[in-house]
Amino acid sequence: MVSNEPTPPRAIAFVVNQIRPQGPLFVVRDIIAGLPEGYYKPYIIQLCTLEPQGEAMADELQAMGCEIIELGFTRGQLELFPRSAAKLLDECLQHYNITLVHSHTYQPDIVTSYLAHRYILLSTQHNIAKLDFTYGKGRLLGGYMCRRLMCALSRHREVVCVSHVCRDYYRKDLPTKVSVYVAPNGIDNARFTPPASSSERTQLRHQLNLPDQGYIITYCGGLIKRKDPELILRAMRRLKRRRQLPSDLRLLFLGKGPLERRCRQLAKPLGEQVQFVGFTDRVADYLSASDALITASHAEGLPLNVIEGVASGCVVIHSNLSIFDEILEHVPQMVALRFDIGNVSQCADCILKAPSVTFDRQEALEMGALYGRQRMALQYHRIYQQLLRKYLG
Repeated sequence: MVSNEPTPPRAIAFVVNQIRPQGPLFVVRDIIAGLPEGYYKPYIIQLCTLEPQGEAMADELQAMGCEIIELGFTRGQLELFPRSAAKLLDECLQHYNITLVHSHTYQPDIVTSYLAHRYILLSTQHNIAKLDFTYGKGRLLGGYMCRRLMCALSRHREVVCVSHVCRDYYRKDLPTKVSVYVAPNGIDNARFTPPASSSERTQLRHQLNLPDQGYIITYCGGLIKRKDPELILRAMRRLKRRRQLPSDLRLLFLGKGPLERRCRQLAKPLGEQVQFVGFTDRVADYLSASDALITASHAEGLPLNVIEGVASGCVVIHSNLSIFDEILEHVPQMVALRFDIGNVSQCADCILKAPSVTFDRQEALEMGALYGRQRMALQYHRIYQQLLRKYLG
């Protein structure tokens, strides 16, 4: 006799350091929001204690039906005693009858790697560890963190990468027993869309106190060494010295970081042509009001700012990272705006060429659909279901 009773939702734990408004947590939120209804009961297990800056996001996750659990470790304790953290995590997972465990970022990956084999362990890698850790922590500490992470991932059963470039990096260094999937992070393609008309763009510029006319280039991201915002400013200064910088060109910086003071010093000779906006919740509006996005990054896993820029109708002035080639293959005219990493002269040339490079609104909408967060969530759903069949039958 076949039972018609519905299958109860499968408990799934998303293990994170802390709930806070940052990239990997936005991905977790968007996965949960886009998963098919009734399949899963999501738990967010944060290894550290919730801090004030994460409270609004925690409220949002709870409103989506997530149960939030705090284990209360410090980051230092997680670094020194990951096995102790894994023991408490194991007790928590058993208490809630959770077998499917999805970790995000370095310390959660280390801790979950010490869990028993009865769990289905899945880790998402949001970057290329060797490059990201080295730029962020220095060669010595970054190299140590990279080796430690690769050791931990070799104890995982499954790893998801956010791009094919990222996958190729991890597949090369991980044991063959570890399955490596690709599930690109997604954007909110209802928010990041090109303006329907030039008048809509002009209206947005009015709202943001930007000039009605002229060419606007936007930098969107942290002012950090890995993203090299100083190179962009040096390229602008080079154009100004040569009297080639168009008077109606403006460069906007959305974001903050340790290089902000240095960037402001470099920007002084450029006057009002450079504007530091700082953190803003109106990124989508700024991109829709802009003509171009610029990035001089030295390393990326999957740069959502580039995807959001194209989806908003911006051409992209970019360094010659393989990941940019992967994303921009759908808009091949962007290759004209590619410069060698660290090359000020080539970056300056690309800034001058940018107004001559165009693409249509339909191409922008297609980019948004290709990298939409709903599509990302369904990719994870397929991976989860595949793993449940693989390990539980």
